[in-house]
This record gives sequence, structure tokens and C-alpha cells, in this order.
Amino acid sequence: MARTPRMNRPPAAELRHALRQRVIYADTDQMGFVYHGTYTRFLEAARVELMRSLGHTYAEAEAQGYGMPLTDLAISYIAPARYDDLLSVQVGVAEMSFARLRFGYHVTVEAGDRVGLQAPLTVLYAETCHCCIRLADGRPTRFPDDLRATLLALAPPEPE
Repeated sequence: MARTPRMNRPPAAELRHALRQRVIYADTDQMGFVYHGTYTRFLEAARVELMRSLGHTYAEAEAQGYGMPLTDLAISYIAPARYDDLLSVQVGVAEMSFARLRFGYHVTVEAGDRVGLQAPLTVLYAETCHCCIRLADGRPTRFPDDLRATLLALAPPEPE
């Protein structure tokens, strides 16, 4: 059986601190660890905050008739986060093309938040891919020019 390649380092993107999230009981499973599906909410929240910090919101894009649905998700879990951990979620643009956008993420427990934790503890690395669509018909389309320019400025240069 083929195995998905494990991400063992931050994605190729300039990561920006986008979100601090305290883990609550509702985020955990019976073992006291953050439930694996909960992390997708944290990734989305970081992505939304990154966009907001850049002067764009998903609501504005939707009002203009554009959507950016998720098309792919990859997560490599390195260490579990636990109840009451303070998580830092960093996100950056890893790649952008005509109608596709890939974000990279690095989630850590903040240093000093757990007893004995003197350095950030990597919880996971992740990537999400999105496409730009026209909401009217669901067909792929080019990103709006202003949003495209902002996000492209964050993307690493394409190899020559």
C-alpha cells in the first residue's frame, strides 16, 4: 500500500504567525488529545486571519462573486496537543497559479505553556490547496486581481 509522504519540516513558504488558540475540552478526544479533525478548524481560522491581516476577507471575495473551496488537505501529525495547550498557528502562501492556491502551516505548542516545555513543540505540518471559482456557476476562474497580487507577493519565487 502506498503511503502519503510525511512532512517533517515546515512547508516551503514564508510563514507568518496568524493565530493563537487555547485548546478547550470540546477540542479533545477521550484520550485528552486534540481530536485530529479539530486541527482543520485551527488551519481555517489561521488562513482567515492571514487574509484579514493582508487587507482581504473571504466575505469580500464572496460578495464579488468568488469562492475558494478546499480541494486538498495534507497533515502530518508530529506530537499531540492537549487540553489547555496554547497553540501557535503559522501560515504562508506556498504556491499560487492561475486558479489554484496552496497554503503551508506549522502548528506548535508555545514554549513555557506546558510544565517543562522550554522550546516550541511542533504539533503538525499541513498544507491546504484551494481553487478560485465563480459562485454563480462553480466554474474555475482567475483570482481577483487585487487578491492575486497580494497573495502572489507572499509566494516563493517559481524556479527558473
